[in-house]
Amino acid sequence: MPPLTPVHVPGLRLIAQLLAPSAARPPLGDGANQPTPEARAVHATAAHMLATQAQNLPAAVTALALRSASPGLTGDALATAGVVRSWSQRGTHHLLAAEDVRWMTRLCTPRVQAASKKRRGTLGLSDTDVDACRAALLDALTADPAPLARTAAYRVFAGAGVDPDGGRGSHMLRHFGGEGDIIQGPRTTGAGRNEDTFVLHDNAVPHPRDLTGEDALRELAVRYHRSRGPATVKDLAWWSGLTVRDARTATALALDTGSVVTAEAPDGRTLHLADWQQDVTSAEIRDALGATYALPSFDEYLLGYTDRSDVLPEALVAEVGPTKNGLVHAFDVTDGVVTGRS
Repeated sequence: MPPLTPVHVPGLRLIAQLLAPSAARPPLGDGANQPTPEARAVHATAAHMLATQAQNLPAAVTALALRSASPGLTGDALATAGVVRSWSQRGTHHLLAAEDVRWMTRLCTPRVQAASKKRRGTLGLSDTDVDACRAALLDALTADPAPLARTAAYRVFAGAGVDPDGGRGSHMLRHFGGEGDIIQGPRTTGAGRNEDTFVLHDNAVPHPRDLTGEDALRELAVRYHRSRGPATVKDLAWWSGLTVRDARTATALALDTGSVVTAEAPDGRTLHLADWQQDVTSAEIRDALGATYALPSFDEYLLGYTDRSDVLPEALVAEVGPTKNGLVHAFDVTDGVVTGRS
C-alpha cells in the first residue's frame, strides 16, 4: 500500500471505528441471535469494536449508541443485546460481545492478574483468604444463578471469614473477574443505590468462543487492526495489555490472513489496517474529516491507542486527558482532530 498522507490516519480511523461511513467497509455481523433490530445492531457494533472501554458505563453506552445508530440505547439494554461489561484487559472495565468475553479476558489479563496477586499483602489478604472467597462466591452463584449484587458478594466473603472492607472486597471481585469464570451482570438499583452484579460466565453466555494460543492472538490482532487501523504494534500492545513481543506475534499472524495489511505513516511509522481500508475513497475520507463529533469520556478514538498524537494536540492533553489519575473527559473532534472538551 502507498504511504499514507497526514489526513489518512484520522480519516481512516473514524471510518474503522464506525464513526463515519464507507462503501468499502464490509457489513457487520448481523447479531442473528439477538431479539430486535436495535439489539442486533448493538451486538454487531460491540463485536466489531471487540472491547470498548467502560469504566464509565454511561459513556461506554453512548460510545456504542453513536457507532450503532441507536440513540435510545441504555445500560439496561446491553444484556438484551448480548453485550457484557467485564474486566477484559488493563484491569479496567470494557464492553464486549458476550461470546468474546472469556477468551479475551484469559488472553489479556495474565500480567494484570500477576500484579493483583502481589498487592494482596498490602490489603491484608492471604492466598488462602482469596481461595476461600473464590470458592464461596462460586458456590453462591452456582446455587442461585440470579445476578448477585456487590454488597451481597461482600456478605459471601464475610461468611467465608474474610472482611471485605478496606478495599479487599473490590480487589477480589476484580481479580475473580480477570480469571474469566465470573463476569458482570446487569446493574441493579435497590435500597437507594446502583450496584454492579456478578454472574457465572457459563450461566450467562450460551455460546462462547473458545480461542487459545495463536488462534486467540490472531483473532485479537485481526479485529483490533480492522476496527482501529491504522495503528501500530505498540498501540495494540498497550490497548490489549499484552507484551510488545506478543503483540508483534499477533500482528504477524493477522498479516498472514491477508485481512490486515501494512502501510507507512508520514513520519515513517509502520501502521497496520484492514485490507478493505485500501479501497476507502478520497471523497469518503474528506466526508469523515468534514463532520464534527462529540465523543464521550474514555472514547476509543483516544483510548484505542497509546500514541494519540495523530488526533490529540499536545496542548490539549492536560484539558482532555488522559490526566495523571487516568481520566479522559468528553471531547469534540473537528477535521479528525480533538479540539477540546465537549
